[in-house]
Amino acid sequence: MKDVTLKTQEEVNAFAETSIEGSLIIQGSGIDDLSPLSTLTSVGGDLKILFNPSLANFDGLNNLISVGGNFEIGYNDSITNLEGLRNLASVGENLLIWDCDTLTNLAGLSNISSVGGDLYIKNNPVLINLDGLNSLTSVGGNLWLFRNPTLANLDGLSKVTSVDGELSIRCNDTLTNLDGLGNISSVGGGLEIGYNPALINLSGLSNITGNKN
Repeated sequence: MKDVTLKTQEEVNAFAETSIEGSLIIQGSGIDDLSPLSTLTSVGGDLKILFNPSLANFDGLNNLISVGGNFEIGYNDSITNLEGLRNLASVGENLLIWDCDTLTNLAGLSNISSVGGDLYIKNNPVLINLDGLNSLTSVGGNLWLFRNPTLANLDGLSKVTSVDGELSIRCNDTLTNLDGLGNISSVGGGLEIGYNPALINLSGLSNITGNKN
């Protein structure tokens, strides 16, 4: 199959594929159940789950193993966690999670060991921690954490050893320390830490010894 777009629950119910060569877009105000997608194991292109206000969980994606392109999760106002993605092992390009008003944690991403492109987490107002990323070891692009006002620590990133692009952490109101970045030894691009009013020190960056490039 080429690209697939699912805009209604009826279209989701009719889905019966095990893999998609192109991209999969799931976007519809009436979509509230992804269980018919349980046959899906891989998406060769992008996976975009956007603007689904009625969707409470991703449980139908429990057999998904790989996304070859970008994986975008945004404006899903009823999602509290990502448990339905627990078998996802790889994202070939960017992993972007933004504007999910009820997302409290990233549990469900614990099988991902690397992100080929950017890791971008922005505007998640009740996200408390990044513990679901506790198997992640490398980021092939930029690592950006912006405007997550209840994010208290970065301990979920404790296994990351390298960031090939820019490392930018800004406007996270309750972030008190960067200890979760203590195993990062190299950053390929710029380093930007700013507008984190509760941040006490930068000791979590002490193992960064140089620029990879």
